[in-house]
Amino acid sequence: MSNKYSIRRDSLISPWGVGAIVPFPHDESLMVSGLDFWFDEEHNYEDFLIVDERLSKRLGGKQFVMPPDYREFSQDSQHAEMKIPAVRFPLWHYCPVCGNMEKIGASGERQRCSGEIRKANGKETYCSKHKGKTKSLPILVPERFIAVCKKGHIEDFPIMEWVHKKSDKPITSSCRLVRSTGGSSASLSGIRYTCACGASATMSGAFGWGALDKIGYKCTGNRPWLGSNRKEECGEQLLVLQRGASNVWFADVISSVYIPWLPKYKNQNTKECVERGVKKFASARTDGKIDEDTIRKYILKNQLLEEDIDAEEAFKEILATLRNTQKSDTPQSEDEYRKQEFDVLTSTVGKPKDELYCINYSSAKYNGLKFLVSISLVHKLRETRVFHGFKRISPDDSTFSAVISVRELPWLPAVKNSGEGIMFEFDRKRLEEWVKQDKIINRVKIIEQNLKNTGRLTNERINPIYILLHTFAHCLITALSCESGYSNASIRERIYCSKYIDENAPQMAGVLIYTASGDAEGSLGGLVRQGLPGRIENVIKRAISEAKWCAADPVCIQSTGQGQYGCNLAACHNCALLPETSCENKNMLLDRGLLIGTLDDISIGYFSAYEED
Repeated sequence: MSNKYSIRRDSLISPWGVGAIVPFPHDESLMVSGLDFWFDEEHNYEDFLIVDERLSKRLGGKQFVMPPDYREFSQDSQHAEMKIPAVRFPLWHYCPVCGNMEKIGASGERQRCSGEIRKANGKETYCSKHKGKTKSLPILVPERFIAVCKKGHIEDFPIMEWVHKKSDKPITSSCRLVRSTGGSSASLSGIRYTCACGASATMSGAFGWGALDKIGYKCTGNRPWLGSNRKEECGEQLLVLQRGASNVWFADVISSVYIPWLPKYKNQNTKECVERGVKKFASARTDGKIDEDTIRKYILKNQLLEEDIDAEEAFKEILATLRNTQKSDTPQSEDEYRKQEFDVLTSTVGKPKDELYCINYSSAKYNGLKFLVSISLVHKLRETRVFHGFKRISPDDSTFSAVISVRELPWLPAVKNSGEGIMFEFDRKRLEEWVKQDKIINRVKIIEQNLKNTGRLTNERINPIYILLHTFAHCLITALSCESGYSNASIRERIYCSKYIDENAPQMAGVLIYTASGDAEGSLGGLVRQGLPGRIENVIKRAISEAKWCAADPVCIQSTGQGQYGCNLAACHNCALLPETSCENKNMLLDRGLLIGTLDDISIGYFSAYEED
């Protein structure tokens, strides 16, 4: 394929990463190839590295690499004309004029109609009249239908098998297909495939689980993004979908707020002190030994300039680095990982020149925000987003995450985004008193039962505080989008609370509302400005007030389960759901009832008496 198509760099993390079908202009349908094909001997991935030590250790020491951007030779001769490779998918194509179908190569050029007469009546078509006149024949366009399985495999809808099994006729080497639409129906039954042998079938009944089982067709383990002949044994049940359906591909993305001095140091000044010390004493040894007294004097001298330097920590790290005896890493849970961020973001850290600059204010500076301990204005932050796999059909199926490379590579694709945000630290004592109520526990049990009925939950108990904070974040994002200058699709959330009840989980309760982007939008200052005293109080009041009524009420507020797997109660597209770019939990576990109460019991809502508080 010689054509070049443009795509945003961060779109290769989501929504069009490895294994995703990308629709391009002029009816071109391509699938992004695996990581094995992104770099070669002439172009080294190390030139595109992103540094995030804390996240790297979380992911087993993986390095993070930005997708290479396209550059002309005159701009950068070393990295000129680097492209992200792709393969053509689906392979079945048809003529938009006469309906003739061909299965073309994954890496070949687009084809024009052959102009053959395949229909039994033998009537001439526009294409048959222009046969031999290549430029006059239409270009074939990709078929709409594909088949996927839960293990991430994908293949063309088996048209030939579907037609002949339905007609009870054998497939021979002379079989050629023709696609036609219309007739008496605009539904799937109006799409008909006819073979030159006389076999014929419509798409009626092709969708839904078990449709292909009826013709004895199972998954062949096809993985076109990894190259040709990369199939694996499977035999799973296939589900027929349209290639543009939202459940064809779900990205597995891990995001992290970049904290420069973690995981080793308590703050930025300690880190800088250690880095300077290592350079200073790397070659300054007495009789081959490290002079510990000189190192201590160096640290004390630095401490006079920067009081927050942890002298003992700096001393140990300088010695460990010089002796190459740094302690090994210990695995972290997601909650433990986020607790590090929570502790940093609920304090004043950094300087205006740093990549993380945050000023913390007590809630006493604000009017009527007794449910909060503090608010932090995060003037500068950097987010790292790493793509490490994908799923098909269901986003929360943790059993199968498709591989994105043939070989085990030392790196993963990632992007770094800069932005700003507001951190809300909630009063845990208040939350723990509220969550003790039986009516709160019973309401959350409705969601638990819905998830158990669909096999998405076993013995875990969902934390009502998480649902409350998550719903609060969604309502606040909607309110902030009206005031800050950002669209709600540009504002994101990060919840600092355990999703499930766990006595050993880190104690934290907070919400980070932030915006981060690789381009200009992301650091305009509009979000932080809304967090100032005298402004954020009105934004919160607006968010709570608008949450009290939904255009779908009373149906929405009285719901006993809506959304995917019934994981939401009073939350729909009219009130609490957000664009997928904004929500970190795929719009799951939301309930306005825990926020503002229900029609039967207003007191169940944590903010039901907020304006009077």
